[in-house]
Amino acid sequence: MSFTARDTKAYREDEKTGHKNLGVRDREKLVENYLPAPPIRSRSRSHSRKKQETSHFGIRKFLRSQLYLLLYIIVHAIFSVYVRIRIACHAVSLRVLSILKHHHNTPDYVRRDVSTLRRLPKHVSVILTLEDGGRAGDALEKLVNEASEVAAWCASAGIPRLSIYERTGVLKRYMPQTHRGLAQKLKAWFGKLQAPPLSLSSRGASTIRSASPGYLPQDQFSLEVVLISEEDGREAMVDLTKVLVQMVHREKITAADITADVLNNELSEAIMPEPDLLISFEPYVNLQGYPPWPIRLTEIYCAPDNQGVGYQVFLRGLRKYTEATFKLGK
Repeated sequence: MSFTARDTKAYREDEKTGHKNLGVRDREKLVENYLPAPPIRSRSRSHSRKKQETSHFGIRKFLRSQLYLLLYIIVHAIFSVYVRIRIACHAVSLRVLSILKHHHNTPDYVRRDVSTLRRLPKHVSVILTLEDGGRAGDALEKLVNEASEVAAWCASAGIPRLSIYERTGVLKRYMPQTHRGLAQKLKAWFGKLQAPPLSLSSRGASTIRSASPGYLPQDQFSLEVVLISEEDGREAMVDLTKVLVQMVHREKITAADITADVLNNELSEAIMPEPDLLISFEPYVNLQGYPPWPIRLTEIYCAPDNQGVGYQVFLRGLRKYTEATFKLGK
């Protein structure tokens, strides 16, 4: 609503005289004619309506929360049933395969299983875990026994190189004991005179070699076992970087000579070359800090819901490698 000409003229004249023509009350009356009327609302009625809305909102919130809880329980129950069925199916299949494909500690049985495979990896790497962090008294003995079993499978299948990764490096601290366990397992499988020569090595330690037997079959070969741990990843890269920086500083090489191929060759000679197949015996893929540089083109395999080191998982990993297709970029 716009001001009338009379009220506008009266206000301006009062303003020119310093608000001496109109008093305070006169100015209030002048403005009151143009103010909107206040809403008429009973206080008790608005209070009861607010209380009623609050009450309805609390009931709806409670019902909504109960509905969400019911949906969560239903989804959780369905998923739990699915997981249990999946674990049972995988456990039964692995158990049946372990019975049908049991090697009976005989190399001929392993050779028979892998004879149908189109190709075999030349270098297999496995991830083993120290049970209960080594707090159990027989944890180290069990770990050495698992490593010996895998070594016997590789030797029987004709795989010349095996790398064993254990995060803490406990096997590297007990290399003589580990070598003794591996050698005894190979002798139990192949016989005392027919066991393949064994070499055990790790970064920063001398290689331990077993004596060659007097007679070996023509198709027999030596087995090379490499022990690696978490420290062979970052620390190996740091040590190599320091050496290359010192060589550049002494002007033995130039910075342009340091390429990805040079780093790869140096790390391969210092620790191990890149494996063809990496097998994890965990129920899911868990590399546990495995050095990242040697697995750029490695086929990684794990059996879902698997528990423990088993020959059936090893055999499935070999079959997975046979079926894999490797496409290298230019």
